[in-house]
Amino acid sequence: MLAPQDLRPLEHLTPHDLVAYFHCPHEMELGRAAREARRSGASVDACTPPGVVPLRHSPMFSPPLHDIEVVPGRLDLGPEDVLVYEDDGEDDLPVLFPPERVRKDPRFTSGPGTLHDAELGFAGRPDLVIARPHGTLVPLEYKSTHLFLGYHEAHGRIFDTVQAIAECRLVEAAFGVRPPYALILYGDRGGDGEREGFVKIPYTDAGAHWLRAALLQIRADRTRAPVPMERNCAGCEPNGEGRCPFAAARYEGPHHRPGWHAMPREPALLGRTVK
Repeated sequence: MLAPQDLRPLEHLTPHDLVAYFHCPHEMELGRAAREARRSGASVDACTPPGVVPLRHSPMFSPPLHDIEVVPGRLDLGPEDVLVYEDDGEDDLPVLFPPERVRKDPRFTSGPGTLHDAELGFAGRPDLVIARPHGTLVPLEYKSTHLFLGYHEAHGRIFDTVQAIAECRLVEAAFGVRPPYALILYGDRGGDGEREGFVKIPYTDAGAHWLRAALLQIRADRTRAPVPMERNCAGCEPNGEGRCPFAAARYEGPHHRPGWHAMPREPALLGRTVK
């Protein structure tokens, strides 16, 4: 006798969800609950049990990291490169193209311009999509930080690789053309571009298989335990909003909120007992 099939719709996920899960599954879950609460107008609880045992590191396995190219300096675009997509919801993107080389695809210029992958139940918005000669499409993600800040110089920040692979898949699903790679551009805004650069991340069959497995892993995780580490908690927006009882560090991100200071802390939830 065949086992009954799970007919529940796929949980909607985004590239940001994958990055958050890679840092801390509970951060991703708090973000999901907040989005659902805004959509429904009702309070939505996170699925993480209050007494869950925190993890030492994220359960998500690393994406493929071979053949990644790290390039210090400016990103040079050729005269035949054209901008075909831009996330209009981002107001701090660099201007890389003159007006005559901006030819946005009309399918994505009305509404929010979100790229959808119906097969994987996945959606998101890359910062830019560049059309290069011979029909090649390349998603580009802009980071205002400088190159090599806090990560291994051989292959860049791993969570940026997570995002790049996810956005390659979205471009493939939405445009019908598989990108050979994605670009992560680091603008070094704080240093006036002195340490700007970019990372070229290939989109291979291994990366595509990794993405499918990662989405399955996230959807199968009914606990979404926290990973209370200083480097995670200091930049976690739910922590800054006072919504995480597991946090191991004060929120230091750009959207700091006073709610963190008033947030009650329960030491037992962090696996410690106060004598």
